[in-house]
Amino acid sequence: MSVQRCPVVVGRAGELALVRRLVAAAAAGRGGALVVLGEAGVGKTRLLDAAASAAAEAGLPVLAGRAVQGGGSYRAIAEAVVRRLDAPGVRASAAVRPYLPALDALVTGGAGAPDGVPTADPAVVLGEGVLRVAGELASTGCLLRLEDLHWADEDTLAIVGYLAAAVADRPVLVAVSCRDEAAGAAVAARLRALPGATTVRLHRLGEADVGALAAACRGGRPLPPEEVRHLYERSDGLPFLAEELLAGSDREVPPSLAALVDGRLAALDEAGRTVLHAAAVLGPDPDWQLLAQVSGVGEPGVVGALRRAVDVGLVVRADGAGLRWPHALARDAVLATLLPPERAALSARAADVLAARAGPDDEPMAAQLYVDAGRPRDAAAVLLRLARRAADRGALHSADALLARAAAAAPGPGTAAEIVGERVSVLTLAGRADEALALGAAHVDALTGDAHAEVCLRLARTAVTAARWSTAEEYVERAGRPDDPRSTVLRADAAFGAGRTDEAAALAEEAVVVAERSGAPAVLCEALGAAARTRWQTDLAAAGAAYRRAAQVAAEHGLTPWRVTALFGTGMLEVLDDDEIPTLRRARELATDAGMLAQLAAIELIASDHALHTRGPGPAEELARRAADAADRLRLPQLRAQALVQVAAYRAAGGDAAGAAAALAAAGDGESGANPFRGFTTAMAPLLEHDLRRAVAEMDPTVPLVKRDRGIVLLSPIGLWLLLRTAADDRVAEARAQLAAVAGGLSRPIRASLRYADAVAAGRAGRPADAAAHLDAADAALARRPWWRRLLRLVVWECAAAEGWGDPVAGLRADLDAHHQAGDAHLERACRDLLRRAGAPTTRRRGGSVVPPPLAALGVTGREAEVLALVARGLTNAEVAQRLVLSRRTVETHVANLLAKTGAASRRDLRRWA
Repeated sequence: MSVQRCPVVVGRAGELALVRRLVAAAAAGRGGALVVLGEAGVGKTRLLDAAASAAAEAGLPVLAGRAVQGGGSYRAIAEAVVRRLDAPGVRASAAVRPYLPALDALVTGGAGAPDGVPTADPAVVLGEGVLRVAGELASTGCLLRLEDLHWADEDTLAIVGYLAAAVADRPVLVAVSCRDEAAGAAVAARLRALPGATTVRLHRLGEADVGALAAACRGGRPLPPEEVRHLYERSDGLPFLAEELLAGSDREVPPSLAALVDGRLAALDEAGRTVLHAAAVLGPDPDWQLLAQVSGVGEPGVVGALRRAVDVGLVVRADGAGLRWPHALARDAVLATLLPPERAALSARAADVLAARAGPDDEPMAAQLYVDAGRPRDAAAVLLRLARRAADRGALHSADALLARAAAAAPGPGTAAEIVGERVSVLTLAGRADEALALGAAHVDALTGDAHAEVCLRLARTAVTAARWSTAEEYVERAGRPDDPRSTVLRADAAFGAGRTDEAAALAEEAVVVAERSGAPAVLCEALGAAARTRWQTDLAAAGAAYRRAAQVAAEHGLTPWRVTALFGTGMLEVLDDDEIPTLRRARELATDAGMLAQLAAIELIASDHALHTRGPGPAEELARRAADAADRLRLPQLRAQALVQVAAYRAAGGDAAGAAAALAAAGDGESGANPFRGFTTAMAPLLEHDLRRAVAEMDPTVPLVKRDRGIVLLSPIGLWLLLRTAADDRVAEARAQLAAVAGGLSRPIRASLRYADAVAAGRAGRPADAAAHLDAADAALARRPWWRRLLRLVVWECAAAEGWGDPVAGLRADLDAHHQAGDAHLERACRDLLRRAGAPTTRRRGGSVVPPPLAALGVTGREAEVLALVARGLTNAEVAQRLVLSRRTVETHVANLLAKTGAASRRDLRRWA
């Protein structure tokens, strides 16, 4: 009777139950990673088939891809995802849109970001892109099935590692397979160590299971016990081999797969065997159309050989119009019949054919075949091309691995020089600057001429990235290429980083001139960017002009990354000085279309500062939180810390002291102290408590750091600091002198703060007319930034009320109404305090306070929320009563109600609800 492949999975009951549980968990929103390990032929694919069937039953789409030997970077991911991009609604999705450039580049390739343009880890970007595509395909989740990862490139493995951690709270199951013997052992160990991964190692079947497999293959008819034992002994429990041995003959079971393959090859003529040998050399996934060229057998002979090979079971029909090996073991067995000289000759012919065709998967295979053929020069040349292509696609891990292989194969110093230069750049892009510098230092002295100069300039760029300014200057000097515009740009960057601002500005201007002469638009954009940065704290107008010109040059020459960078710089300066921010919005749109996710997060952070001034802390915190979350996902720790500091500032500005402290703690000590929002955060509580001297003390440590770091634009908290210094009458002349030194770098909010400080000083000196004029000028400057104006005026009115100048009561009443309309209860309370001190208490609005949702759910009223906020700040019942113009007994009642509604055991426990 005929024998078929086993229609069921035999001997894996526990594994099948585990797979079904994992699929069910993913469908319920609890994703994970399944790693299936085992030797070739043990049944890994069958288990993944079972996972796919369970996913289909649960309504989860299956995204499937497979790595192949010599398949190039991202092969498995591309196969699984790219063809899904054209599914209805995917490309049009706002969630997918920023990731489309990276996803499309999996197939088409793409230009990487130039030097100086910040980028996110490509593995993270692609991992997030995969998850967003999956989310658009089905809201219920999906199964991502990736097979044969023992052949996967480093970047595919990096994406799998990212996904394994990222899907824990998403409806996605990542199911992968990998051989764990011989060359696959290292990859298997990495997969086994993935966070949260469930690992299944498949073992060979026992004799009873082999018997069950045989019966299933024979349509339910069991073999006699002695034949089962014979089959078990010959297959040694390997399911695939047992099936092949069963298929070999109904009467006699051959002793091994090798013997079975030898017998099938013997059924072919000599030309047919040559064709099958050529197919084996072409790899586990051969292109059968190349066989005539590689084997030297004419096309009719190839067709006849393939027909006979199908008849005897050496190859099988694949889906579509192709053919395939029945299993990798079958191809290995055919390949093992070749003598080394035969294999070398076929490898050389196959490599030449693949290298000439140069299709997406051709050159990676050609490189390996050149090595097998003993042609290292050709192998190194192909590997170097592949490495450059991988780096352009963002496959930095693969690029480095390819360069390492090229270095091992490189036969001469010329190729070696190119490889060193490329590895320096790749390691730098991958965030491994120290390794890049060590590698370059070990090889640069052996290079000469242009090769030496090129590597020196790349090492200088790496040193700038690593903030090793003197090392950068040394390498520029060693390059000996003063007319190369990159030299001047790098010298400007190094001088700027070292704090030699004037020298850096002059070098940046020189770099612009040199770049213009060179006709290199990308270098000109970089030089203009350097010229802008060096002017941030001295001449905002000149910085803006440099950015605008860079944007024009980039647009003219189609340099999208540089255009986004220049528009971002222009938009940042726009936020500092203008009421509208159209350029920043244009930068956001362009960055979205270009997939520049690091810039997108930075843009959101800059936009949050504008939102604070115009719409208040709530909208500002939303933008900053979005930036922090994106930076966290993209593994950009410095940007994440900066964003969290601004989240803290906006929470403090909204009266949430506990939330602000939590965000500062999350930012960690790694965030530079040179961030004006850090001091602003800790100054808000004393400012609202009218302790202006303590508020100044909180901000004082930040300002010198900001001033010293010329790579930071001066943001609006610096103006608040000057106003607080003036209000507290604390070293005012010193503070004003510090800002006068950078007058050209002061934004409109800072200049408005100076006018408010002038009003305070004039009122204190008995010049009411001057005070009123300064106050009017400051108000006009911030007319389109109402929240920031109200905050600064709170300080001004406090001084006016205490010192008896101006009309603080009228101003406070106007602002009180604005605070109430905006829902800024903390500013409203502070305003009422000042009115009470000025002898003009106001009637409190009933029900006007905004109650946070968690408190509202407990039935807490607006008045109780106000009492809670003051109790949490440590005020006694008497102080709360005085602050809210209530009786002490009423306050005691409110406190008792709060304890009952929240379940708090004491006044101290109430703080966690504030």
